[in-house]
Amino acid sequence: MEYIEYIFVLPENLEDEIETFFAMNEFQNYYFDKPTKGQSVVKVYINPKHPENDIVKYLKEKLELVSKQNTTEDEWLKPWRESLKPFEFIENIWILPDPEKSYDVPENVKVIKIIPGTAFGTGLHPTTKLTAKNLVKIINKGADVLDVGTGTGILSMIAKLYGADKLLSLDYDPLAVEKAKETFKLNNLTIEVKQSDLLSSVDKKEKYDIIIANIVVPILLRLLDDDKLDEILNENGYLILSGINKEREEEMINKIFEKEYNIISREEDSGWISLLLQKRI
Repeated sequence: MEYIEYIFVLPENLEDEIETFFAMNEFQNYYFDKPTKGQSVVKVYINPKHPENDIVKYLKEKLELVSKQNTTEDEWLKPWRESLKPFEFIENIWILPDPEKSYDVPENVKVIKIIPGTAFGTGLHPTTKLTAKNLVKIINKGADVLDVGTGTGILSMIAKLYGADKLLSLDYDPLAVEKAKETFKLNNLTIEVKQSDLLSSVDKKEKYDIIIANIVVPILLRLLDDDKLDEILNENGYLILSGINKEREEEMINKIFEKEYNIISREEDSGWISLLLQKRI
């Protein structure tokens, strides 16, 4: 697939702001290149059909553009893949970022292999890690789990590795759905994946012990307003919401109390928040 590569100078004081903007706009075709010597840059990859989209316009207002050229997915992913190393995602879970490489990892840890690519990150963003931390607090063998906006698929895989029974992963983006299927197969995990606008493809008769939603605040608010959410979450069931930026936490909490959930746990990192909720009896 063809792309346009834009390279912008990245001042250190703007990195968090730029990454937050990408997350809020669900944009994943980028990476920060920080050489030991020289200028740090952010590289973004845009569909040539939309060369001057909102992402590019925003970056041009904020940063200095130093390069613009045509490229392919394989060309831009190659140096990124080569720079990736295995890492401990959360305690006892390690991520292997390239299935074609051999890595040394500690013994007796759970391992997840991923395939870096478009619309499919490595799970490095704080929101995914925060969700995982809340998930392992409550997951138990035999739990039925729904992952709304599965994206990387990492959270679904963690649920499966910790003993989830029925597991359904949803994503609005058809490309993300295909990537998730490919990654689940790579990890020899049987996980059902569907394309869905939030809960649209979920039957009201289905029941889940845990529902995960690592998205962004406007979509989380839509989810909480969906009557189907309450119908499919079991009594005493858990709801994990993540992708909440600090500026909108109060708005989210007000909506949570309105919908009669109790906040059981709160995780925060780099201005992002994940909340573990439980239905009120």
